Amino acid sequence: MINDPWFYLASTIAVLIAGVAKGGLGGGIAVVGVPLMAMVVSPAQAAAILLPILMAMDALALRAYWNDLDNENLRVLLPSALDGTLL
Repeated sequence: MINDPWFYLASTIAVLIAGVAKGGLGGGIAVVGVPLMAMVVSPAQAAAILLPILMAMDALALRAYWNDLDNENLRVLLPSALDGTLL
């Protein structure tokens, strides 16, 4: 358990920055989250702490927009997305 108050301050700011950036307001500022936390804990530990939070944010966003699916856009985008993932 981490008891350092600087860790909690850095973590709170990093998560808020990531949340604002995922909402479209922060642009590319989300890349600051892990380095900000890495000033207090190791970079691997910072990434391991932020990853589940970011995944939960993605899952909640997916749930919120699940019924707004556009099948035509999906038909066009999915093959290229799969190709890029395989590449």
